Amino acid sequence: MDTLSDTLDAEATTESKEVVQPSPALLVLLLLPLFGIFAALLMIALETGQQPQPATATFIPAPSRAVINFDAPDFKLPMLDGIRLVSPSDYAGRPLFLNFWASWCAPCVRELPALEAFVADYSADDGPALLTINLGETAAEISGFLGEIGVQNLPVAMDINQVVKRDYGVQNLPTTFVIDSAGVVRHMKLGEIKYEDMELYLRALNKGAS
Repeated sequence: MDTLSDTLDAEATTESKEVVQPSPALLVLLLLPLFGIFAALLMIALETGQQPQPATATFIPAPSRAVINFDAPDFKLPMLDGIRLVSPSDYAGRPLFLNFWASWCAPCVRELPALEAFVADYSADDGPALLTINLGETAAEISGFLGEIGVQNLPVAMDINQVVKRDYGVQNLPTTFVIDSAGVVRHMKLGEIKYEDMELYLRALNKGAS
C-alpha cells in the first residue's frame, strides 16, 4: 500500500514540474495584433513628421533688369503697312520715345492724339522720334481702330507675339521708354503720357547730355 502511494505521489510531482509549451499557431495569433498596433503607430509618426509641400507654377518671368539706365534691346518688327521693318537702331543718334499700347487699353487710347501731335511737331529726321508698338493685334484691327478715332499719322510697329514686350520687361499698359541718342533707356513712364511730359523728358535728356 505504501509502495502504491509513493508511486502515485512521484507521478504527481513529475506532472507538476512539466511546463506547458504553446503551439506555434497560437503564438502567431497572439503576435499579429501587436504587429498591427506597431505598424499603425509607425504610420502616424511618419505622417506627423512630413511637411506639406506648396504647389508650384511654371512660368517664364520677364528678364531681370534695372528699370532705367540699360541698353535698349534691339529688335525688328513689321510696321503697320506690312512692308517695312523697323528697329531702334534706325533712330541711332536721336532721342526715341518707345510706347507700348493696345486698343483695348483706355489710357492708351487717351494718349494717342498727344503722340500723334508730337510726331507732327518733331518730324525732322535728326530730331526726337517716336515709335509706338501695338501688342497682339493684327494690322486690320489696328488700322480699323485708328480710323475710328481719327488718328492717321502715327508710326505703329506690330509686336503680335509680344516678344519685344517681354524683352523690355513691360508689365502694364501703356508704358513709354525714353531712350537717349546713345541707345540707353534713361526714363520710363508708366500710364498715360501727355505732350507736356514728353517735352519735360526731352529737356531732362538735354541736361543729362550737357
